Amino acid sequence: MADVNNVSGSSPLGQYDIGNKKDTNSKNEELGRNEFLELMITQLQNQNPLDPQDNAEFVAQLAQFSTVEGIENMSSSLEDMSASFTSSQALQATALVGGSVTVNGQDTSILQHGDLVYGLIEMPSGATNTTLRIKNAEGETVEDVNLGTLPSGAVTFKWDGANMEVNGVLVDIDYDKFETDEDGNIIPHDQGEYSFDVYASVGGVQEAIEINLSSRVDSVTLGSAGEIQLNLPGGNVITMDDVLQINSAY
Repeated sequence: MADVNNVSGSSPLGQYDIGNKKDTNSKNEELGRNEFLELMITQLQNQNPLDPQDNAEFVAQLAQFSTVEGIENMSSSLEDMSASFTSSQALQATALVGGSVTVNGQDTSILQHGDLVYGLIEMPSGATNTTLRIKNAEGETVEDVNLGTLPSGAVTFKWDGANMEVNGVLVDIDYDKFETDEDGNIIPHDQGEYSFDVYASVGGVQEAIEINLSSRVDSVTLGSAGEIQLNLPGGNVITMDDVLQINSAY
């Protein structure tokens, strides 16, 4: 005999399943604004003329009605404001498409000739002998840039594949190791993905320092929860909370 609990498909007894029944007798028990007014007017019309409703009680009912209506109107207004704010954010975020943002915790970036890689380093107090190490996609070190002693806090830099600018000041680079074109211009490192690491001496001990790198914004979408999402190369998706800095457009 087949186990009725394991029979697939629609059951002939399904129509009698309590879970499938709809409460045809259910009514909206919520007292709306019109119903409240009708009830109050009926109460006034049918009150005992020899024992009329107390004024204080009547005023209390009106105050209750006013409060409920005010809360409903405020809720509706807040929903409209929230929708308008989200739309405004999305419109502003579209201006980032094709531009560059520095992303919290991102330690890789893509170098394209004619563009810049932006970075932000969180330097601890008392750090000295700072070195910025740049590796290509194969993990080979292509640059060890000596940055010396940097101020504590956020330190920003830009890199074009050859030249580096830290806090607005060009860093001394050994340009002799770069090839040049027929006009004598330096040929930067190959295009592609690069990873960046920062090391510094803190209290006599070498430590890895937090770094955050830039990425291009390919597109902007609105998430299921209403949040603004930035779509980056490689399928990476971040929110505006992940953006530490908005950089110059590519």
